[in-house]
Amino acid sequence: MKINFIIGTKAQFIKTIPVINEAINRNFDVWVYDLKQHYNQTSKLRSKINKGYNLTELSNNQKDLGTYIGLIIWFLQTLFKILITNNTLKSEYSFVHGDTLSTLLGAIMVKRNRGKLVLLEAGHAVPGVLKHFPESIIRYFVAKLSDIVIANGSSQLEQLNEWNIKGKIIEISTNTLYDSFSKVSLKSKEDSNSVIVSIHRGENINNRRRMEMLVNSISKISKKYSVIWYLHIPTKNKLISYGLYKKLENLRVHLSDLIPYDEFINEIYNSEFTITDGGGVVEECQMIGVPTLVWRGEHLDQNHLFENGDNLYLCNYKDKDINYFFSNYKEFKKDVEVKKGISPSIEVIDKILEL
Repeated sequence: MKINFIIGTKAQFIKTIPVINEAINRNFDVWVYDLKQHYNQTSKLRSKINKGYNLTELSNNQKDLGTYIGLIIWFLQTLFKILITNNTLKSEYSFVHGDTLSTLLGAIMVKRNRGKLVLLEAGHAVPGVLKHFPESIIRYFVAKLSDIVIANGSSQLEQLNEWNIKGKIIEISTNTLYDSFSKVSLKSKEDSNSVIVSIHRGENINNRRRMEMLVNSISKISKKYSVIWYLHIPTKNKLISYGLYKKLENLRVHLSDLIPYDEFINEIYNSEFTITDGGGVVEECQMIGVPTLVWRGEHLDQNHLFENGDNLYLCNYKDKDINYFFSNYKEFKKDVEVKKGISPSIEVIDKILEL
């Protein structure tokens, strides 16, 4: 049996590699198509894939894309290549993940070659097209196109039913991210006094007022804690354009490039608290139990996490909520989540085989 995976971002690799490895372990004919949207990161993550798969690179990109012009050029070049190239995907299960431009390109490629489109991590709500652009459009459009959608949590299932999708809905117990997280060796550091920051969502970095509020909030804690900000390229570019990067340097905030997944998880694990807006990072923080200030005004696309995430607290872009968290963050600390039961990646492959 042949199974294809068309992925291109760091998060897609992290969340999909456990499923890829499960398919390899069962001796399937596994093909990975790398769209190379985050090539610096994904080229390293490919080392986590077990031996015994076939790799095709669908782009000539050799870096992590971080500018809108770069993304547009990469998207159009890759789209053109997909449209003029015949790939042998007909009637084969072909996985895409999430709601990125790589998701959209992968879906187009599968449909262009008459494959069976499988969308992993489907059904996140759309809080507003302009709030999560283009992710909101992509998550809806690809779900409607998909032959099979895979979701976890009642809110995702309800959303898929509201969208009246035609594909088969498969429910799994939890996000496949848990399988990647469970393989990380957590190592405690003594006397850690760090605060970890990771911000990259468009509704934040494209909003000068929200970024200024974040930097001003960091200024309140920078003398008490060692603040480390792991920067995505678009975030760094925006901080520089707003004149905030220099201000952070003056506050002695450690401004770092992204680091390997295992190291990043350990940095979060050893932090006093974390400030983030990313869906994957929020979920990892919920698993770790670290107090987390979620730099957003809503969590419609992650209601399932906040239902049980006692360590997660929305900033709501309000000083009173931000200050409350800074003063009371220790109350939000909880133990590391230990999942019991079957691996979600095993569930994915089992349920595909049942079709």
